[in-house]
Amino acid sequence: MSGSFYSNSTFVAIVILALVLLLIAALMVWVLRHITSIMREKSNVPVEPSFFAKNIKPKMDQWNPTIVTLIVIGALVVSLGIYGFDYGVTEVGVQQGYAPDQPINFPHDKHAGSMGIDCQYCHTTAGKSKHASIPSANTCMNCHKGAQLRDNYGGNVSPELMKLYESVGFDPETSTYDPEAETHPIKWVRIHNLPDLAYFNHSQHVTVGKVECQTCHGPIEEMEKVAQFSTLQMGWCVNCHRQRGIDVKNNKYYEDVHKEMKANNEHYVTVAQNGGLECSKCHY
Repeated sequence: MSGSFYSNSTFVAIVILALVLLLIAALMVWVLRHITSIMREKSNVPVEPSFFAKNIKPKMDQWNPTIVTLIVIGALVVSLGIYGFDYGVTEVGVQQGYAPDQPINFPHDKHAGSMGIDCQYCHTTAGKSKHASIPSANTCMNCHKGAQLRDNYGGNVSPELMKLYESVGFDPETSTYDPEAETHPIKWVRIHNLPDLAYFNHSQHVTVGKVECQTCHGPIEEMEKVAQFSTLQMGWCVNCHRQRGIDVKNNKYYEDVHKEMKANNEHYVTVAQNGGLECSKCHY
């Protein structure tokens, strides 16, 4: 994951450090043996062969060097291949837990949790469009033109709200907009991001499928700082399609399907059974 301590660069650094330590250990062993050999020669003490020299080296001398080399290379290739596959599947493009700092600290736990504001009050197009829109500053001002949270800051406006007011040119002291103020958009940092090859339609899930926001985004009403809850990998989506049922009783589109299901004594149809696993559903 980008920005995480446990990254590809960390792995490479650890491997290099391990190799350096092994080289240092091998050098120290060689120096120790060399010094021991010199001391024994000077003292005329017969050299007792080591366990390696007596038991292992004779067997190694019988090995075919070409075959041994191929085995070592093969083992390295397999090990690195397994690591590369695992890294590609679990790390590349996976940002689960990603929680970037935002230009304004917006506490979802207070707005969606304590105050119970519906998600679609701010993300108005989630049920109507492919995208769940980012709320404009004017949406925030619907409430915060009056709610300035002064009680929590000794009579002063909340520092985070001041960032909002500066972006729209609002003077909290006079409760008016300054027409000459330099306004600027709030540069929110995107958290959930699918690859370009994947198609996802919010309205199809929110309105047609009646999928709760928490299904994909987790307990958003408990998050002071929003983080990516799910992996958003293809397998995660496919598993949901395999398990989630479709309300065929209250939808005219499924009248014929429902009749056929009744005839077959079936009472539960999944998204997968309705074509939810077809590649073209999510990939252009």
